Amino acid sequence: MRPLRGLLIKEYPVATGYLNYIFGGAPMKKTEICKTIISSIKNYINSPECLAAHRSPNHFIRNRILSLQQVVMYLLYSSKASMFQNLASIIDDLGNDSFPVVSKQAVSKARKGIRPSLFQELFNLSVDIYYKNIGKRKTWHGKHIFAVDGSKVQLPNSKSNFKEFGEMFSAHNHDRKFSMALASMVYDVLEDYIIHASINPYLASERQAAVNHLKTIENLGIYNNSIIIFDRGYYAEWLFRYCVSHSHPCVMRLKEKIKISRASHGDTITILPSNPKEGTEDIRIRVIAVPLESGETEYLATNIFDEDYTTDMFKELYFLRWPIESKYYELKYRVYLEEFNGATSNSIKQEFFINLLISNLSALIKNDADETIDKTANATNKYRYQANRTFIIGRIKKIFPKILAGVCDLSSIDQIFNDALKRKSQIQPGRKQKRPRIERKRKHFRNNKATV
Repeated sequence: MRPLRGLLIKEYPVATGYLNYIFGGAPMKKTEICKTIISSIKNYINSPECLAAHRSPNHFIRNRILSLQQVVMYLLYSSKASMFQNLASIIDDLGNDSFPVVSKQAVSKARKGIRPSLFQELFNLSVDIYYKNIGKRKTWHGKHIFAVDGSKVQLPNSKSNFKEFGEMFSAHNHDRKFSMALASMVYDVLEDYIIHASINPYLASERQAAVNHLKTIENLGIYNNSIIIFDRGYYAEWLFRYCVSHSHPCVMRLKEKIKISRASHGDTITILPSNPKEGTEDIRIRVIAVPLESGETEYLATNIFDEDYTTDMFKELYFLRWPIESKYYELKYRVYLEEFNGATSNSIKQEFFINLLISNLSALIKNDADETIDKTANATNKYRYQANRTFIIGRIKKIFPKILAGVCDLSSIDQIFNDALKRKSQIQPGRKQKRPRIERKRKHFRNNKATV
């Protein structure tokens, strides 16, 4: 059994036996995997040995009213309301035994002593358990499909964020500065699951972030029989060579003006020449011109030379990456990724991985519910239906911390699943809408709510 990333099993005494059970045996349903993940997280945050690795020096070393575990519970519980609302609600929902009556200043000070690595580890746990237990995964022509993309993330303005993520200046007023970050992730398109993600300085390299994602896929051992799709802007010769040398079949959209795009005529195989100074060799690259319905042409570069993959198939393949765009929409407008409760870089990273975890847990329940809805659908129905993702996210955010606190048990996940079967949304096939190219205005301001 491969140990969890950043965590040796011998350092995980509370859940070791449980992990031996869940990492063996037959494939599990996704709702059962969701319950397994939550149980493992509960074991993790109830282990002083596990939590100790993620506290800052000289923090949580004395007996205080607010323990490290309780602060973790608060962060996993917190909604996007003000701290006053969250502190009142957590006591109502979890009770005084699970969370004491404290001031918001006490919580703000306490969370500074928790490293973001804790929540990154919990997110990694959700990924490790999923791929150990899912069994047969969905494929496209026998291939697993991964997509890599980045997105801008608005941050609260603070000295800490300016230092960590960089300063941006308004085009209309150079005296006005603000902070933004670059989020990047690799996403299992067909399984609807985030595999790895990072939040970086705004001017960080998207390509370097992509390489870190690829290394994670390699470490997980899930890159066999897979294709990785990159959006326009990712292509660089060194990144393409990395995919070739590490046996990653890939598809990269090219900008129209670069040399290999202009030289392409339909489906062309050319050579990227060697560079003795860099120690590189000649490698082949296949460039495909794909005509669009709008009359435009997009160019795709790939290291897949199988002639059975036609231009139409590559067109279909590239458009399979669209769900990663929808995933960023979900994170920003359903999970409210950018509505940070904290204002420091430490808080931003904590909440970033918490939101990814919530997204993955919600996806497990939705995918199981969708399969059940499809199986039980009447063949005479005009439209297909799916579970309402927004409803599931809202319920998970409410129930998840209650299970961790022992107020609810894992049967609550089954109840969310059963409720999701009744909260269905109609799927409208063939719906298209041109993406507007407008400058997104800043909308998250610290003076609109109390922040940590």
